[in-house]
Amino acid sequence: MALKIEEISLKRGNRLLIKDLNFSLKKGESLLITGPNGVGKTTLIRSIAGFIEPLTGKITYHHQTQTNNQSHKPEDDDENIREHIHYIGHKNGIRTSLTVLENLEFWQSFFGSVTDLKKIIKTYFLESLINIPAGYLSAGQKRRLGLARLSIIERPIWLLDEPTVSLDEMSAKIVANAANDHLKKGGILVAATHIPLEIPFTQHIQLSKNIEQDWEDII
Repeated sequence: MALKIEEISLKRGNRLLIKDLNFSLKKGESLLITGPNGVGKTTLIRSIAGFIEPLTGKITYHHQTQTNNQSHKPEDDDENIREHIHYIGHKNGIRTSLTVLENLEFWQSFFGSVTDLKKIIKTYFLESLINIPAGYLSAGQKRRLGLARLSIIERPIWLLDEPTVSLDEMSAKIVANAANDHLKKGGILVAATHIPLEIPFTQHIQLSKNIEQDWEDII
């Protein structure tokens, strides 16, 4: 399993944000994307998720392990890649008219998951909120609910854009624990954040306004 980004360039409006960016991640590896506001962190995450078409370059996900002398099978079609991705953006993706439990049940039905919701509710500290309409939750509670869908069904690639926004220290640890567990299982993680996360990232990209990307291998 591998996620490969080759020579991609991205723009927002008429402004070039990222030029000829390359990186690759294998199972169990993670990438931290940092940089000031407006340099393209969200644009890069959304491009990998398939929401934004790069100006140039290619995004490929190899999902088939090599067995019996057969090569890895690459997927470069947006819809196929999306089937293997959990994307958490700035919005929580919850229905405010539904209760916490109803939101979780909707995602479970949508994903065709048989995951035990009781365990997820406990993990994300939602026990006392299950019958409350999501619109009445605090910003941090809404974020925890939105993040809970990461655990509803296993997908090999997690793309997290500012995952700990609105979260207190305890809730941020929930995210870190879930991400670390995902990596231990062989998943791939890409996260953009201003806030330090308790995750052992294997790669780091520092985006800057002059499009010159500063690289750091943390291993």
